[in-house]
Amino acid sequence: MHKEVARNSPCPCGSGKKFKKCCMLKNNLSPSFSWMNKDGIHFMVDGKEPTVEQYQKLTEEYQRQIRHSPVWEEMVREFGPEKAEELLKECRAKPG
Repeated sequence: MHKEVARNSPCPCGSGKKFKKCCMLKNNLSPSFSWMNKDGIHFMVDGKEPTVEQYQKLTEEYQRQIRHSPVWEEMVREFGPEKAEELLKECRAKPG
């Protein structure tokens, strides 16, 4: 019986790395509907590296989610609205 290895478990090859950063990619065990960069970040794209337009959409969605989270409120409180907006613009999806 084949036991499935969890992404964050130690790699069964004995390297000491997490499975997701070692043999998971080598064995092509990542889902076919996503692309994973070397850091293990998933992008929901049809099995290919995201295009420039897709990175832009990912950036916009990420920034939108931050604006609607407690993190945003804390950023505005800590840095003020202008600096918080400036910092948020630095949060972008981009190629590895």
